[in-house]
Amino acid sequence: MVKLIDAPALKVQNLSAIEVERIEPLDIQGVLRTIWHGKLTVLIIATLFIAIAGYYAFAVATPQYAATATLKIETDGNPLADPALPTVGFTTDKGNLNTEVAMLQSRHLLEQVTETLGLRADPAFNRYLTAIPKWSVTGIRNRLRDLLSGQETTPPDAHAMHEKTIDNLASTLTVRSVRDTYIFEITATTGNPDKSSSIANALADAYLDDQVSAKQAVTARTFDWLAARVYDLQLELEDKERTINDLVVANRANDAEALDALSRQSMETRQRLRDVQRARGDAETKLSTMAATVTNAALPDRQRLQAEIQRFANQETALKVFQNDLEAQLAAQSAGLIQLQQLQREANATRVLYETFLARLRETSVQRDLLHADSRVLARATTGKYVAPRKVLIILIAGALGLTLGILLVLIRGGMRKGFATANMLADKIGVPVMAQIPRLPLRKPGRLLDYLNAKPASATAEAIRNLRTSLLLADPGKVPQVILSTSSAASEGKTTQSIALAHNLAGLGKSVLLVGADVRQPSFARYLDCTSRDLGPVIRGDMALDQAISRDARLAADILPGLPTAQNPADQFASANFASFIAKLRNTYDFIILDAPPVLPVPDARILAQYSDAIIYAVRWNKTDQRHVIEGKRALADVNANITGTVLTRVDMRRLHQFGGVHIGHYGKAYYQS
Repeated sequence: MVKLIDAPALKVQNLSAIEVERIEPLDIQGVLRTIWHGKLTVLIIATLFIAIAGYYAFAVATPQYAATATLKIETDGNPLADPALPTVGFTTDKGNLNTEVAMLQSRHLLEQVTETLGLRADPAFNRYLTAIPKWSVTGIRNRLRDLLSGQETTPPDAHAMHEKTIDNLASTLTVRSVRDTYIFEITATTGNPDKSSSIANALADAYLDDQVSAKQAVTARTFDWLAARVYDLQLELEDKERTINDLVVANRANDAEALDALSRQSMETRQRLRDVQRARGDAETKLSTMAATVTNAALPDRQRLQAEIQRFANQETALKVFQNDLEAQLAAQSAGLIQLQQLQREANATRVLYETFLARLRETSVQRDLLHADSRVLARATTGKYVAPRKVLIILIAGALGLTLGILLVLIRGGMRKGFATANMLADKIGVPVMAQIPRLPLRKPGRLLDYLNAKPASATAEAIRNLRTSLLLADPGKVPQVILSTSSAASEGKTTQSIALAHNLAGLGKSVLLVGADVRQPSFARYLDCTSRDLGPVIRGDMALDQAISRDARLAADILPGLPTAQNPADQFASANFASFIAKLRNTYDFIILDAPPVLPVPDARILAQYSDAIIYAVRWNKTDQRHVIEGKRALADVNANITGTVLTRVDMRRLHQFGGVHIGHYGKAYYQS
C-alpha cells in the first residue's frame, strides 16, 4: 500500500515524499491458534451440520432405487430387406445417436409409458392425488402465495395433471449413449425398486414399438402410393394400346413390309410412266419424220403411229393417276406408321413403368411382413438397486461443510474482534505496559467484593491486584506515586472495582489510603462499600472538615470519600484553585490517594484530574472495549500532557484467555495462605 504525503506539493523528483507502508506477513501460527482456540465452536457447528444431515438422510429423505435397461443398435439391418425400398432406416453416426437419445426422452414416448403403466393414478407421479397438509411447507407456501396474489389457487384440470405426470416421469429417467459403442442405457430412479425396473423396461419397449410403428407408417404410405400409381399406369397403358388398335383397324397404319411394298409399287409405276413417256416420244418423233413424206404407202404407218401415240397418251394418263394415288397412299401410310411407332414407344415406356411399379408394389407388400426395429433389448432392467440418499457421503459432506463454516466463523469472529484479548495485544497497540490482568469475579453483587478479597487472599484476583500494586509502585524507581488516577475509555470497564481493590491492597501494607469517588456524575461507591456519599463541594472549599466527610468500611482499612452529584459542574469544580489546594492537603495527610475518575471520552473530568495525579491507571475491559476507544482515550490524555502509566485488563475470562494466546498465572502459593 502506498501513501502520498503532501500530494499538492509532490514532485516527481522528490521520491522521499512517498511513504511505503509495510504489509505485515500473514501470521500462520496466529491463524492456527485462533482456529484451535475456537475448536469448540467449530465442533459444535460441524456436529450440528452432521446431525441435520443425518436426520435428513435417515429420517426425511426417501430412498431411491435405480434400474437400468440396455438397448443395442442393430447396425447390420434386415438381411432379407431390399435396400432400395423406401422404409425407415438407421445410421450410426454421432448425430443420429444423439438424436435417438433425445427420442428416448421425448414426451411422445413418455406419454406412452404413462398410459401403459397408469402413472396418472400413482401418487408418486401425480401429487395432486394426495391432499396437501395444511401446515406443511407446501401448504404454507401455497397460502402465502394466495394471500399475496389475492387469488385462490384452483385445482388443475385433467390435461394439466397429465402434463405434470409426464414431467415427473421425465425427472426420474436418465438416458445415455455408452461411448464408442452402439449401446443405450435407460435408467429409471424412483422410490420403489420394482417400479424403477417397470419404467425402464416400458420405455425400452415403447422405443422399439415406436421404431416399428414408424416403419409401418412409412411402408403403408409407400404401398398406398405405389398402388395408386400402378392403377394409373394400368389405365394409361390400356388407353394407349386401344389407340394403337384403332389406328391399325382404321388402316391408317400398316406394318413396315406393307409400306415397303407400296413404295416399290410406286417406284415401278413411276418407271413404267417414264417408259411410256419415252415410247410416246419415240412414236411422235417417227410420226414427225413420216409427215415429211407424203405418199400413200406411208399412210398406214402414220395412222398406226398415231394410234400408238394415242395409246401411250392414255397409258401415261392412267399411270399418272395411279402414281398419284400410290403417292397419296404412301404418304398416308407413312404418317400413320410414324404415329403408330410413337404410340408404340409411349406404350412401351408406360408398360415398363407399370411393370416396375407393379414389381415394387409386390415387393413392398412382402416387405411389410419383414419390418423390425433397428434396436433390440440387450438386457432388461431387473429390480432396482439402492442409489440414494448416499448417507455416508451426505454426512461426510455435511461434516466438511460444518468444519469449513465453523473455521470461517472463528476466523471472521477473530478478525472482527474489536477488543483486546491479550496483554501483549494491548501493549503493542497503544505502547503502554499492561500492569495486571484482573479476572472476572464470581460475584453477583458488587457489595461482596471486599468480602471476597478478604476471604480469598490467594485467589487469582488478589494476586492480580498485587501485580498491579507492584507494577505501579515500581513504575518510576525514583518516585513512588502518591495520587493515583483510575479511569477508562467508557463506563462499565471495571475501573471502580480496580480502584477499590487497589485501595484495599495498599492499605494492607499498613499505609494510609484515601479512596475518593471522583465520578460524581454517576457515583457507584454505595453499591460496593458501606459508606455515606457526600457533596464534595464543601469539603473542597474547606467549609467542611475532611474528618466529617470521610466514611469508613470495616472491611476496608482505608478512608473513603464518596461524592454526590451537585449543582456545580464537576469539571469546573475540579479545575478550581480550591481543588488544587485540597489535593495538596491530601498529599500531606495520606500516603496514597486513589481517585476513581469518570471515563475519559464522555466528559473532561478525568483529563482535569490527571493534572493532579502522579500515576494514571487505565482500565480496559478484556475482549470488550473497542480498540479505537482506547487509542482515542490515550490521545485525549496525551493532549493535556497526561501520560498513562499503565493499563489493566479487567473482567478477564480466565478459561478463555488461553484460547487467544494469553498467559495468566494464578493461585501460586495458595497453600501458604491456607496454612
